[in-house]
Amino acid sequence: MKTIFLSVAMGLVLASVAMQLTLPGTRSEVPVIYWVTDPNPAREEQIRLFQEWLKKHHYPRIELRLDTANNDTSKKIIQGVSGVGGDCIDIGSGGGMRYFNSIGLLTDVTPWAREMGFDPSHTYPAMKTEITTDGHQYMFPCNCYDHLYWVNKATFRKYGQPLPPLTWDLQTFERLGKAHVAAANPPGQRRENFFANGAPLDVVRRGWGVSVFNETLTRCTLNDRRYVKALKLVRKWTYDDHLCPTAAEVQSFSTASGYGGSTLQLFNSGNYAMFMMGRYALIQLRKFGRLELAVSWPPSGGLPNCSTGTRAAGIYSGSQHPELARYFLAYLASEDYNMQIVRDADSQPPNPKYTRTEEYLRPKDYPNEWGCHEVFEDAMWKIAIGPEYSPFVVPDAVSRCDGNATEAYMSGVVSAEAAAQQAADRINAEIAQNLRDDPKLQARYDELAARQKRIDDLKARGEKIPLEWVDNHFLRRYYQWARMAR
Repeated sequence: MKTIFLSVAMGLVLASVAMQLTLPGTRSEVPVIYWVTDPNPAREEQIRLFQEWLKKHHYPRIELRLDTANNDTSKKIIQGVSGVGGDCIDIGSGGGMRYFNSIGLLTDVTPWAREMGFDPSHTYPAMKTEITTDGHQYMFPCNCYDHLYWVNKATFRKYGQPLPPLTWDLQTFERLGKAHVAAANPPGQRRENFFANGAPLDVVRRGWGVSVFNETLTRCTLNDRRYVKALKLVRKWTYDDHLCPTAAEVQSFSTASGYGGSTLQLFNSGNYAMFMMGRYALIQLRKFGRLELAVSWPPSGGLPNCSTGTRAAGIYSGSQHPELARYFLAYLASEDYNMQIVRDADSQPPNPKYTRTEEYLRPKDYPNEWGCHEVFEDAMWKIAIGPEYSPFVVPDAVSRCDGNATEAYMSGVVSAEAAAQQAADRINAEIAQNLRDDPKLQARYDELAARQKRIDDLKARGEKIPLEWVDNHFLRRYYQWARMAR
Protein backbone atom coordinates (compact mmCIF):
# COMPACT_ATOMS: atom_id res chain seq x y z
CA MET A 1 0.00 0.00 0.00
CA LYS A 2 2.85 2.36 0.90
CA THR A 3 4.35 1.79 -2.54
CA ILE A 4 1.02 2.65 -4.19
CA PHE A 5 0.69 5.91 -2.25
CA LEU A 6 4.26 6.91 -3.10
CA SER A 7 3.65 6.12 -6.76
CA VAL A 8 0.44 8.21 -6.84
CA ALA A 9 2.17 11.10 -5.07
CA MET A 10 5.09 10.97 -7.47
CA GLY A 11 2.68 10.90 -10.40
CA LEU A 12 0.84 13.99 -9.11
CA VAL A 13 4.11 15.84 -8.64
CA LEU A 14 5.25 14.96 -12.16
CA ALA A 15 1.86 15.98 -13.55
CA SER A 16 2.07 19.31 -11.72
CA VAL A 17 5.54 19.95 -13.05
CA ALA A 18 4.44 19.03 -16.55
CA MET A 19 1.43 21.34 -16.28
CA GLN A 20 3.59 24.24 -15.13
CA LEU A 21 6.07 23.67 -17.92
CA THR A 22 3.31 23.67 -20.51
CA LEU A 23 1.46 26.73 -19.25
CA PRO A 24 1.52 29.51 -21.87
CA GLY A 25 2.88 32.01 -19.33
CA THR A 26 5.84 29.70 -18.61
CA ARG A 27 6.90 29.91 -22.24
CA SER A 28 6.67 33.69 -22.41
CA GLU A 29 9.84 35.77 -22.42
CA VAL A 30 8.22 38.28 -20.05
CA PRO A 31 5.94 37.89 -17.01
CA VAL A 32 2.32 37.15 -17.89
CA ILE A 33 -0.68 38.57 -16.04
CA TYR A 34 -4.27 37.55 -16.70
CA TRP A 35 -7.31 39.87 -16.88
CA VAL A 36 -10.58 38.11 -16.03
CA THR A 37 -13.22 40.09 -17.89
CA ASP A 38 -16.13 39.83 -20.32
CA PRO A 39 -15.70 38.90 -24.00
CA ASN A 40 -16.30 42.42 -25.33
CA PRO A 41 -14.56 42.75 -28.73
CA ALA A 42 -12.93 45.97 -27.47
CA ARG A 43 -10.72 44.04 -25.03
CA GLU A 44 -8.14 43.12 -27.70
CA GLU A 45 -7.72 46.79 -28.62
CA GLN A 46 -7.44 47.71 -24.94
CA ILE A 47 -4.67 45.15 -24.48
CA ARG A 48 -2.81 46.48 -27.52
CA LEU A 49 -3.00 50.01 -26.09
CA PHE A 50 -1.77 48.70 -22.72
CA GLN A 51 1.38 47.35 -24.36
CA GLU A 52 1.98 50.69 -26.11
CA TRP A 53 1.35 52.57 -22.84
CA LEU A 54 3.91 50.42 -20.96
CA LYS A 55 6.51 51.03 -23.66
CA LYS A 56 5.81 54.78 -23.87
CA HIS A 57 6.37 55.23 -20.14
CA HIS A 58 9.35 52.84 -19.94
CA TYR A 59 7.47 50.58 -17.53
CA PRO A 60 8.39 46.88 -17.05
CA ARG A 61 7.65 44.52 -19.92
CA ILE A 62 4.49 42.54 -19.14
CA GLU A 63 2.25 40.36 -21.26
CA LEU A 64 -1.45 40.88 -20.49
CA ARG A 65 -3.73 38.02 -21.53
CA LEU A 66 -7.50 37.80 -21.49
CA ASP A 67 -9.41 35.23 -19.46
CA THR A 68 -13.02 35.54 -20.58
CA ALA A 69 -13.90 31.91 -19.82
CA ASN A 70 -13.85 32.44 -16.05
CA ASN A 71 -15.70 35.76 -15.77
CA ASP A 72 -18.66 34.12 -14.04
CA THR A 73 -18.82 35.19 -10.38
CA SER A 74 -18.93 31.65 -9.02
CA LYS A 75 -15.87 30.67 -11.09
CA LYS A 76 -13.95 33.71 -9.88
CA ILE A 77 -14.72 32.79 -6.27
CA ILE A 78 -13.86 29.10 -6.67
CA GLN A 79 -10.61 29.86 -8.46
CA GLY A 80 -9.78 32.61 -6.00
CA VAL A 81 -10.17 30.50 -2.87
CA SER A 82 -8.28 27.70 -4.66
CA GLY A 83 -5.30 30.00 -5.23
CA VAL A 84 -5.49 30.07 -9.04
CA GLY A 85 -7.46 33.26 -9.75
CA GLY A 86 -6.58 35.73 -12.50
CA ASP A 87 -4.26 38.61 -11.59
CA CYS A 88 -6.73 41.37 -12.48
CA ILE A 89 -10.42 40.67 -11.90
CA ASP A 90 -13.39 42.63 -13.25
CA ILE A 91 -16.04 43.12 -10.58
CA GLY A 92 -19.42 44.58 -11.38
CA SER A 93 -20.00 47.00 -8.54
CA GLY A 94 -19.20 48.17 -5.05
CA GLY A 95 -21.44 45.38 -3.79
CA GLY A 96 -19.29 42.78 -5.50
CA MET A 97 -16.14 44.47 -4.22
CA ARG A 98 -17.40 44.22 -0.65
CA TYR A 99 -18.21 40.55 -1.04
CA PHE A 100 -14.89 39.63 -2.70
CA ASN A 101 -13.02 41.62 -0.06
CA SER A 102 -14.95 39.96 2.76
CA ILE A 103 -13.64 36.57 1.66
CA GLY A 104 -10.09 37.86 1.25
CA LEU A 105 -9.79 37.80 -2.54
CA LEU A 106 -8.83 41.44 -3.17
CA THR A 107 -5.61 43.38 -2.62
CA ASP A 108 -5.67 46.74 -0.85
CA VAL A 109 -4.30 49.06 -3.55
CA THR A 110 -4.52 52.31 -1.55
CA PRO A 111 -0.75 53.08 -1.42
CA TRP A 112 -0.20 52.15 -5.09
CA ALA A 113 -3.22 54.24 -6.15
CA ARG A 114 -1.79 57.35 -4.50
CA GLU A 115 1.69 56.69 -5.89
CA MET A 116 0.64 55.86 -9.46
CA GLY A 117 -2.28 58.24 -9.99
CA PHE A 118 -5.38 56.03 -9.81
CA ASP A 119 -6.81 57.03 -6.44
CA PRO A 120 -10.49 58.16 -6.19
CA SER A 121 -9.57 61.74 -7.12
CA HIS A 122 -8.97 60.46 -10.67
CA THR A 123 -12.58 59.39 -11.19
CA TYR A 124 -16.08 60.71 -10.43
CA PRO A 125 -16.99 61.47 -6.80
CA ALA A 126 -19.98 59.11 -7.10
CA MET A 127 -17.53 56.24 -7.67
CA LYS A 128 -15.86 56.58 -4.26
CA THR A 129 -18.28 54.20 -2.53
CA GLU A 130 -17.96 51.79 -5.46
CA ILE A 131 -14.18 51.35 -5.26
CA THR A 132 -13.42 51.97 -1.57
CA THR A 133 -14.67 50.69 1.75
CA ASP A 134 -13.62 51.57 5.30
CA GLY A 135 -11.08 54.05 3.91
CA HIS A 136 -9.27 51.51 1.70
CA GLN A 137 -9.31 51.29 -2.10
CA TYR A 138 -9.63 47.90 -3.80
CA MET A 139 -10.52 48.72 -7.41
CA PHE A 140 -10.40 51.35 -10.14
CA PRO A 141 -13.21 51.71 -12.71
CA CYS A 142 -12.88 50.26 -16.20
CA ASN A 143 -15.88 52.45 -17.02
CA CYS A 144 -18.66 54.30 -15.19
CA TYR A 145 -22.33 54.58 -16.04
CA ASP A 146 -25.37 56.62 -15.11
CA HIS A 147 -28.85 55.59 -16.16
CA LEU A 148 -30.81 58.27 -18.01
CA TYR A 149 -33.64 58.19 -20.55
CA TRP A 150 -32.55 57.95 -24.17
CA VAL A 151 -35.14 59.74 -26.35
CA ASN A 152 -35.99 58.67 -29.92
CA LYS A 153 -36.94 62.01 -31.50
CA ALA A 154 -38.48 60.35 -34.57
CA THR A 155 -40.97 58.45 -32.40
CA PHE A 156 -42.21 61.63 -30.74
CA ARG A 157 -42.49 63.36 -34.12
CA LYS A 158 -44.37 60.38 -35.57
CA TYR A 159 -47.12 60.73 -32.97
CA GLY A 160 -47.12 64.55 -32.90
CA GLN A 161 -45.88 64.75 -29.32
CA PRO A 162 -43.47 67.28 -27.79
CA LEU A 163 -39.99 66.10 -26.87
CA PRO A 164 -39.43 65.47 -23.16
CA PRO A 165 -37.55 68.22 -21.31
CA LEU A 166 -34.08 67.64 -19.95
CA THR A 167 -35.35 67.81 -16.38
CA TRP A 168 -38.91 67.26 -15.21
CA ASP A 169 -41.07 66.53 -12.21
CA LEU A 170 -43.30 63.50 -11.71
CA GLN A 171 -46.46 65.33 -12.77
CA THR A 172 -44.93 66.39 -16.09
CA PHE A 173 -43.68 62.84 -16.73
CA GLU A 174 -47.18 61.48 -16.15
CA ARG A 175 -48.94 64.16 -18.23
CA LEU A 176 -46.64 63.79 -21.25
CA GLY A 177 -46.68 60.02 -20.90
CA LYS A 178 -50.48 59.79 -20.95
CA ALA A 179 -50.67 62.02 -24.03
CA HIS A 180 -48.04 59.92 -25.82
CA VAL A 181 -49.62 56.51 -25.25
CA ALA A 182 -53.04 57.91 -26.20
CA ALA A 183 -51.65 59.18 -29.51
CA ALA A 184 -49.51 56.12 -30.22
CA ASN A 185 -52.05 53.35 -29.58
CA PRO A 186 -55.28 53.11 -31.66
CA PRO A 187 -58.39 52.78 -29.43
CA GLY A 188 -59.62 49.23 -28.91
CA GLN A 189 -56.42 47.58 -30.03
CA ARG A 190 -53.66 45.83 -28.11
CA ARG A 191 -51.16 48.34 -26.72
CA GLU A 192 -47.77 48.01 -28.35
CA ASN A 193 -46.36 51.51 -27.94
CA PHE A 194 -45.19 52.88 -24.60
CA PHE A 195 -43.76 56.11 -23.28
CA ALA A 196 -40.76 54.35 -21.70
CA ASN A 197 -39.41 50.84 -21.19
CA GLY A 198 -39.71 51.17 -17.41
CA ALA A 199 -40.52 53.45 -14.49
CA PRO A 200 -37.65 54.42 -12.18
CA LEU A 201 -38.90 53.20 -8.78
CA ASP A 202 -35.61 53.85 -6.97
CA VAL A 203 -35.31 57.35 -8.44
CA VAL A 204 -38.84 58.20 -7.25
CA ARG A 205 -38.07 56.74 -3.79
CA ARG A 206 -34.82 58.62 -3.43
CA GLY A 207 -36.33 61.85 -4.70
CA TRP A 208 -38.59 61.76 -1.66
CA GLY A 209 -35.66 61.06 0.66
CA VAL A 210 -36.20 57.33 1.29
CA SER A 211 -33.09 55.21 1.67
CA VAL A 212 -32.77 51.44 1.93
CA PHE A 213 -31.00 51.96 5.28
CA ASN A 214 -31.04 54.39 8.17
CA GLU A 215 -28.32 56.97 8.78
CA THR A 216 -25.89 54.53 10.41
CA LEU A 217 -26.64 51.64 8.02
CA THR A 218 -27.77 49.45 10.91
CA ARG A 219 -31.38 48.84 9.85
CA CYS A 220 -33.46 48.72 6.68
CA THR A 221 -36.01 51.56 6.49
CA LEU A 222 -38.02 50.61 3.43
CA ASN A 223 -41.16 50.28 5.59
CA ASP A 224 -41.60 54.01 5.04
CA ARG A 225 -44.94 55.48 3.97
CA ARG A 226 -43.14 57.42 1.24
CA TYR A 227 -41.84 54.13 -0.22
CA VAL A 228 -45.38 52.77 -0.19
CA LYS A 229 -46.43 55.88 -2.13
CA ALA A 230 -43.60 55.32 -4.65
CA LEU A 231 -44.62 51.70 -5.18
CA LYS A 232 -48.23 52.70 -5.80
CA LEU A 233 -47.24 55.43 -8.26
CA VAL A 234 -45.03 53.13 -10.33
CA ARG A 235 -47.74 50.45 -10.42
CA LYS A 236 -50.27 53.09 -11.53
CA TRP A 237 -47.96 54.20 -14.36
CA THR A 238 -47.58 50.56 -15.43
CA TYR A 239 -51.02 48.95 -14.99
CA ASP A 240 -53.47 51.90 -15.05
CA ASP A 241 -51.85 54.57 -17.24
CA HIS A 242 -49.84 52.08 -19.38
CA LEU A 243 -46.92 54.49 -19.69
CA CYS A 244 -44.59 51.48 -19.32
CA PRO A 245 -45.13 47.81 -20.23
CA THR A 246 -46.16 45.21 -17.69
CA ALA A 247 -43.98 42.12 -17.23
CA ALA A 248 -46.41 40.17 -19.44
CA GLU A 249 -46.26 42.81 -22.16
CA VAL A 250 -42.46 42.75 -22.08
CA GLN A 251 -42.55 38.99 -22.53
CA SER A 252 -44.98 39.32 -25.44
CA PHE A 253 -42.46 41.23 -27.52
CA SER A 254 -40.30 39.03 -29.72
CA THR A 255 -36.86 40.63 -29.73
CA ALA A 256 -33.40 39.80 -30.91
CA SER A 257 -30.62 39.91 -28.37
CA GLY A 258 -27.54 42.13 -28.62
CA TYR A 259 -24.80 43.68 -26.56
CA GLY A 260 -26.18 46.21 -24.07
CA GLY A 261 -29.63 44.67 -23.84
CA SER A 262 -32.06 42.59 -25.81
CA THR A 263 -34.83 45.17 -26.08
CA LEU A 264 -33.08 48.21 -27.55
CA GLN A 265 -34.57 47.13 -30.87
CA LEU A 266 -37.95 48.14 -29.43
CA PHE A 267 -36.55 51.63 -28.88
CA ASN A 268 -35.29 51.66 -32.45
CA SER A 269 -38.67 50.52 -33.78
CA GLY A 270 -40.58 53.10 -31.74
CA ASN A 271 -42.39 50.73 -29.39
CA TYR A 272 -40.53 52.47 -26.58
CA ALA A 273 -40.27 56.23 -27.09
CA MET A 274 -37.68 56.40 -24.31
CA PHE A 275 -35.27 53.80 -22.95
CA MET A 276 -33.41 54.05 -19.65
CA MET A 277 -29.78 53.01 -20.05
CA GLY A 278 -26.27 54.37 -19.80
CA ARG A 279 -24.11 55.78 -22.59
CA TYR A 280 -23.11 52.20 -23.36
CA ALA A 281 -26.44 51.84 -25.20
CA LEU A 282 -24.63 53.49 -28.14
CA ILE A 283 -22.66 50.29 -28.76
CA GLN A 284 -25.89 48.79 -30.07
CA LEU A 285 -27.73 51.96 -31.12
CA ARG A 286 -24.95 52.82 -33.58
CA LYS A 287 -25.71 49.56 -35.40
CA PHE A 288 -29.25 50.81 -36.12
CA GLY A 289 -28.03 53.76 -38.15
CA ARG A 290 -28.21 57.42 -37.27
CA LEU A 291 -31.13 57.56 -34.86
CA GLU A 292 -32.23 61.06 -33.91
CA LEU A 293 -31.32 61.04 -30.23
CA ALA A 294 -31.73 63.18 -27.15
CA VAL A 295 -31.34 62.43 -23.43
CA SER A 296 -33.50 63.34 -20.41
CA TRP A 297 -32.87 62.94 -16.70
CA PRO A 298 -35.28 60.65 -14.84
CA PRO A 299 -38.21 62.60 -13.34
CA SER A 300 -38.05 63.45 -9.68
CA GLY A 301 -40.48 64.59 -7.01
CA GLY A 302 -37.73 66.16 -4.92
CA LEU A 303 -33.99 65.54 -4.97
CA PRO A 304 -32.91 65.09 -8.62
CA ASN A 305 -31.04 61.79 -8.82
CA CYS A 306 -30.13 58.84 -11.00
CA SER A 307 -28.54 55.45 -10.43
CA THR A 308 -24.88 54.96 -11.18
CA GLY A 309 -22.28 52.21 -11.04
CA THR A 310 -19.14 50.81 -12.53
CA ARG A 311 -17.40 47.81 -14.02
CA ALA A 312 -14.14 48.01 -12.13
CA ALA A 313 -10.97 45.94 -11.83
CA GLY A 314 -9.20 44.80 -8.70
CA ILE A 315 -6.05 42.77 -8.06
CA TYR A 316 -6.42 39.18 -6.86
CA SER A 317 -4.89 38.77 -3.40
CA GLY A 318 -3.27 35.51 -4.51
CA SER A 319 -1.69 36.98 -7.65
CA GLN A 320 1.91 35.96 -8.28
CA HIS A 321 2.53 39.37 -9.85
CA PRO A 322 0.70 42.04 -7.79
CA GLU A 323 3.56 44.50 -8.34
CA LEU A 324 2.99 44.17 -12.10
CA ALA A 325 -0.81 43.99 -11.98
CA ARG A 326 -0.86 47.46 -10.39
CA TYR A 327 0.31 48.88 -13.73
CA PHE A 328 -2.94 47.70 -15.28
CA LEU A 329 -5.00 49.69 -12.76
CA ALA A 330 -2.82 52.76 -13.42
CA TYR A 331 -3.42 52.25 -17.16
CA LEU A 332 -7.19 52.46 -16.53
CA ALA A 333 -6.72 56.09 -15.43
CA SER A 334 -4.53 56.98 -18.43
CA GLU A 335 -5.34 59.01 -21.53
CA ASP A 336 -4.61 55.98 -23.75
CA TYR A 337 -7.29 53.82 -22.11
CA ASN A 338 -9.84 56.56 -21.50
CA MET A 339 -9.82 57.82 -25.07
CA GLN A 340 -10.53 54.27 -26.26
CA ILE A 341 -13.62 54.28 -24.01
CA VAL A 342 -14.56 57.70 -25.42
CA ARG A 343 -14.38 56.38 -28.99
CA ASP A 344 -16.04 53.03 -28.25
CA ALA A 345 -18.87 54.64 -26.19
CA ASP A 346 -18.67 51.88 -23.58
CA SER A 347 -20.21 54.14 -20.89
CA GLN A 348 -18.32 57.02 -19.35
CA PRO A 349 -14.52 56.92 -19.33
CA PRO A 350 -13.39 56.35 -15.73
CA ASN A 351 -11.27 59.50 -15.72
CA PRO A 352 -13.61 62.47 -16.31
CA LYS A 353 -10.72 64.57 -17.58
CA TYR A 354 -11.23 62.98 -20.99
CA THR A 355 -14.88 63.95 -21.34
CA ARG A 356 -13.80 67.54 -21.93
CA THR A 357 -12.57 66.65 -25.40
CA GLU A 358 -14.13 67.33 -28.79
CA GLU A 359 -13.93 63.61 -29.54
CA TYR A 360 -16.20 62.88 -26.57
CA LEU A 361 -18.64 65.77 -27.02
CA ARG A 362 -18.98 65.71 -30.82
CA PRO A 363 -17.78 62.42 -32.36
CA LYS A 364 -17.29 63.22 -36.04
CA ASP A 365 -18.88 60.03 -37.35
CA TYR A 366 -22.01 60.41 -35.22
CA PRO A 367 -23.42 63.97 -35.44
CA ASN A 368 -26.82 62.53 -34.47
CA GLU A 369 -25.39 62.05 -30.94
CA TRP A 370 -24.22 65.65 -30.48
CA GLY A 371 -25.81 67.12 -27.40
CA CYS A 372 -26.26 63.71 -25.73
CA HIS A 373 -22.81 62.98 -24.36
CA GLU A 374 -22.57 66.07 -22.16
CA VAL A 375 -25.89 65.17 -20.54
CA PHE A 376 -24.42 61.89 -19.24
CA GLU A 377 -21.29 63.72 -18.12
CA ASP A 378 -23.24 66.46 -16.36
CA ALA A 379 -25.46 63.92 -14.60
CA MET A 380 -22.42 62.05 -13.27
CA TRP A 381 -21.41 65.18 -11.39
CA LYS A 382 -24.83 66.55 -10.39
CA ILE A 383 -27.31 63.74 -9.75
CA ALA A 384 -25.55 60.34 -9.83
CA ILE A 385 -25.69 58.54 -6.49
CA GLY A 386 -24.40 55.01 -6.01
CA PRO A 387 -26.22 52.29 -4.05
CA GLU A 388 -26.24 52.32 -0.26
CA TYR A 389 -24.19 49.50 1.31
CA SER A 390 -24.44 48.28 4.89
CA PRO A 391 -21.44 46.54 6.46
CA PHE A 392 -23.90 44.22 8.20
CA VAL A 393 -25.60 42.60 5.20
CA VAL A 394 -24.52 41.25 1.82
CA PRO A 395 -25.69 43.54 -1.04
CA ASP A 396 -27.04 40.60 -3.04
CA ALA A 397 -29.33 39.69 -0.12
CA VAL A 398 -30.66 43.26 -0.05
CA SER A 399 -31.40 43.20 -3.78
CA ARG A 400 -33.08 39.81 -3.49
CA CYS A 401 -35.31 40.76 -0.55
CA ASP A 402 -36.34 44.13 -2.01
CA GLY A 403 -36.80 42.72 -5.51
CA ASN A 404 -38.98 39.84 -4.36
CA ALA A 405 -41.23 42.15 -2.33
CA THR A 406 -41.57 44.63 -5.21
CA GLU A 407 -42.39 41.84 -7.65
CA ALA A 408 -45.02 40.45 -5.28
CA TYR A 409 -46.72 43.86 -5.16
CA MET A 410 -46.46 44.54 -8.90
CA SER A 411 -48.02 41.15 -9.67
CA GLY A 412 -50.90 41.79 -7.25
CA VAL A 413 -49.96 39.18 -4.66
CA VAL A 414 -49.59 41.62 -1.74
CA SER A 415 -50.45 45.24 -1.00
CA ALA A 416 -47.89 48.03 -1.29
CA GLU A 417 -47.89 48.38 2.49
CA ALA A 418 -47.22 44.66 2.93
CA ALA A 419 -44.47 44.67 0.28
CA ALA A 420 -42.61 47.56 1.93
CA GLN A 421 -42.86 45.92 5.36
CA GLN A 422 -41.83 42.53 3.92
CA ALA A 423 -38.73 44.02 2.31
CA ALA A 424 -37.68 45.75 5.54
CA ASP A 425 -38.39 42.71 7.71
CA ARG A 426 -36.42 40.32 5.51
CA ILE A 427 -33.41 42.63 5.16
CA ASN A 428 -33.37 43.26 8.91
CA ALA A 429 -33.57 39.51 9.47
CA GLU A 430 -30.49 39.12 7.24
CA ILE A 431 -28.67 41.71 9.35
CA ALA A 432 -29.59 39.88 12.57
CA GLN A 433 -28.44 36.55 11.12
CA ASN A 434 -25.10 38.04 10.04
CA LEU A 435 -24.53 39.41 13.55
CA ARG A 436 -25.13 35.92 14.95
CA ASP A 437 -22.85 34.31 12.35
CA ASP A 438 -20.05 36.85 12.81
CA PRO A 439 -19.92 38.06 16.44
CA LYS A 440 -16.95 40.32 15.60
CA LEU A 441 -19.46 42.69 13.97
CA GLN A 442 -21.47 43.14 17.16
CA ALA A 443 -19.32 45.77 18.90
CA ARG A 444 -19.32 48.03 15.84
CA TYR A 445 -23.04 47.48 15.38
CA ASP A 446 -23.80 48.41 19.00
CA GLU A 447 -21.73 51.58 18.71
CA LEU A 448 -23.56 52.67 15.57
CA ALA A 449 -26.96 51.69 16.98
CA ALA A 450 -26.31 53.95 19.98
CA ARG A 451 -25.52 56.84 17.64
CA GLN A 452 -28.64 56.01 15.62
CA LYS A 453 -30.73 56.46 18.77
CA ARG A 454 -29.32 59.97 19.20
CA ILE A 455 -30.17 60.71 15.55
CA ASP A 456 -33.69 59.37 15.98
CA ASP A 457 -34.17 61.58 19.04
CA LEU A 458 -33.13 64.66 17.04
CA LYS A 459 -35.48 63.72 14.20
CA ALA A 460 -38.35 63.23 16.64
CA ARG A 461 -37.80 66.77 17.94
CA GLY A 462 -37.60 68.12 14.37
CA GLU A 463 -33.98 69.21 14.81
CA LYS A 464 -31.22 69.18 12.21
CA ILE A 465 -28.76 66.27 12.18
CA PRO A 466 -24.96 66.63 12.45
CA LEU A 467 -23.67 65.53 9.06
CA GLU A 468 -20.69 63.77 10.62
CA TRP A 469 -23.11 61.40 12.36
CA VAL A 470 -24.47 60.15 9.00
CA ASP A 471 -22.62 57.22 7.38
CA ASN A 472 -25.25 56.66 4.68
CA HIS A 473 -23.88 58.58 1.67
CA PHE A 474 -27.29 58.94 0.03
CA LEU A 475 -28.83 60.47 3.17
CA ARG A 476 -25.83 62.77 3.54
CA ARG A 477 -26.60 64.08 0.03
CA TYR A 478 -30.33 64.31 0.70
CA TYR A 479 -29.97 66.09 4.04
CA GLN A 480 -27.66 68.68 2.51
CA TRP A 481 -30.11 69.25 -0.39
CA ALA A 482 -33.11 69.43 1.98
CA ARG A 483 -31.19 71.58 4.48
CA MET A 484 -31.82 69.01 7.20
CA ALA A 485 -28.14 68.76 8.25
CA ARG A 486 -25.98 70.91 10.46
